[in-house]
Formats: sequence, C-alpha cells, structure tokens
Amino acid sequence: MERFASSLALLLLAGCPKPTGPVVLPPPAQAPKSDAVRTGDTLAIVVRGQEEMSGEYVVSADGTIRFPRIGDVSAVEREPTDLAQEIEAKLADGWLRDPQVSVSLFERQNPEQITVLGEVKEAGSYPHGGKLTLMQAISLAGGLTDEAQQRKVKLIRETAEGRRTVEIDVQAIVESRAQDLPIEPGDIIMVPESPI
Repeated sequence: MERFASSLALLLLAGCPKPTGPVVLPPPAQAPKSDAVRTGDTLAIVVRGQEEMSGEYVVSADGTIRFPRIGDVSAVEREPTDLAQEIEAKLADGWLRDPQVSVSLFERQNPEQITVLGEVKEAGSYPHGGKLTLMQAISLAGGLTDEAQQRKVKLIRETAEGRRTVEIDVQAIVESRAQDLPIEPGDIIMVPESPI
C-alpha cells in the first residue's frame, strides 16, 4: 500500500507544472548610448545670437553634418553636448567671439529596434523605446498565434563573445512561474511552431 501511495504521489507530481529556475540572459555586446547621434538623425542646433546658423541639420550617410563657416563636422556616435563643444571651439577659431552652441536630438531616423519572428500575429521589427520586456515585445507583434510553441521561444542576442541564443518558456511567464525578461535593442525573438 505504501509503494502504491508513493507511486501515486509521483504520478500526481509529474502532471503538475514545475516551477522553472530563473533564465540568465547574456549581456549585450555593449550598452547602447541612447543619446548618441546616428546616421539620418535630425539635430536641432542653436548658436546664440546667430539665427542664420541656427536650425535643423540632418546627419549624412558619411556620419557628418555640414555647418556654416566651419564645414563638415563628424557627428555619428557622439553625444549632443560633445558635438556642441566642438562647434563652439571651431566657431571661436576666427569666426565668433565667445560662441554659445546647444545641440539636441530633434528626430531619430533609425530608432533602436527589436525583431519578433515566427508564430506571432504581426512579425516584424519594432522600436525598442528605451525599456521593453519579452512579453511587451510579443504584444507589440500582436501576440502569439494558436500554433506557437510557447515553451521554446528563442531569444537571439549579439554579445561581446558573438551571437548567443537562449530558450525561454513563455508559458511559465504567463502562468507567473517565471519572471518576465528585459529585452535589449537589437534582440531577435523567434517563436517556433508547435509540433503537431
């Protein structure tokens, strides 16, 4: 009877969903600099007292902006404050006395994105927006289809050591048996089809 009871307990436990351990995601290749200028961005540049120089400047394909009197200025991967200081220094070199320049990001041409593929209703690329979780990313793609294999969703991330893939049980997140996970810009989420 005791053997029967222990066998029954094992069978009952086998049918219960098991709590899953925390998924450890690899760190991204580098933390994105959210304010760093990128190709195609539009910058609002104001030179105090100089209306003809102030305005909107689009970062060209070669990563520069063409600024009056000083010519091409390298802008890509630089912070707006750093760019303002360089423009001030170049204008002070024979053009203006004590120039005061401010640079701000007016419009992002290419926002940082994530990609959601496979068994979601609207596969594609979506803006990251600064803070995003796995469930929010799936929601942006319209949610999972009925054919989705929820237990084996793949997260693909570029790391300093190369591309890494982590398998995630989304069903465990939905059922509150696992934590939702942060998504980084550039991540690819692949939702496979459930085996028939």
